[in-house]
Amino acid sequence: MNAVRSKRTPLANLCVLVVDDHASTRRLVADVLRAGGVDRVVTAESGDEALEMMARVRPGALITDWLMPGMDGAELVRTIRQAAVNGDRRIPDPRLPIIMLTSERRRADVERSRASGVNAFLVKPFTPAMVLQRVALVVSRPSDFVISEAYVGPDRRQHADDDPYGGPLRRRSDSPPLVDEGAYARLCQHILEEMATFKRLVEARGLDHLMRQMACRVMHDLGQRAREIGDRTLERSAASLGRYVSAVGGAGKADPEVMQIHLETVRALAMLPHDDIASSALIVQQLDRAVSRRIKTHTVAMVA
Repeated sequence: MNAVRSKRTPLANLCVLVVDDHASTRRLVADVLRAGGVDRVVTAESGDEALEMMARVRPGALITDWLMPGMDGAELVRTIRQAAVNGDRRIPDPRLPIIMLTSERRRADVERSRASGVNAFLVKPFTPAMVLQRVALVVSRPSDFVISEAYVGPDRRQHADDDPYGGPLRRRSDSPPLVDEGAYARLCQHILEEMATFKRLVEARGLDHLMRQMACRVMHDLGQRAREIGDRTLERSAASLGRYVSAVGGAGKADPEVMQIHLETVRALAMLPHDDIASSALIVQQLDRAVSRRIKTHTVAMVA
């Protein structure tokens, strides 16, 4: 089934090339991009295939996995950047914004990847918002391009992959005089956009195993944000999914309906005024009861 398109966005006229040797990851990233409003997504299963496609498809951005057989992501990036020096006909734009998809988090790995000439990183496991934010950043905020004997690529002193949602945020649990209304509104908007994109993904794919894992990652990310700003209500709601998944034995065994309940709950909380404590408390109580019933039902079924 084709991914459902979102409303028109700043990414609508963009073509993104996704390179990954794992078909499931290629499809997941492509579906996220389409759900986020990217009109044209093309995929390749290797660095060599990507190079052969570039002159024909002329992507406006590229997302590549790092660890691939044959030409890995770092070598692909270096080959693209070196076209600024050697004039490789396969590569129409050596300055192409490139995002490295990786599960590596160590500083040494980050530096190695930067040295190859990437603009930004996307760390697995990711959420829809993480993918779309990275693409929007590298496209809308291009870095200066450096050509030297030692290095060819975007200026590494510029950090296009900084988190756009940094800074102090506060929510319902703060006393009214301390509430940062602008920051609160931005966080709520982030939640609503994340939920809307995830809904379009579910409409396109269903809640398959990868989508259930992504739902857990989305809630974990939101829980961390809630903890940082001191919103115990949202933090508790986000943590509830982890409690349920752990109780039933993993995301693969989770009831899709229970996952939907969690997603709808955080969306409902994001739509409430920050000072509506009574309504938010009621919503979370309803979630707790529903999850406790499902866990009890699962436990009884396992014993029977």
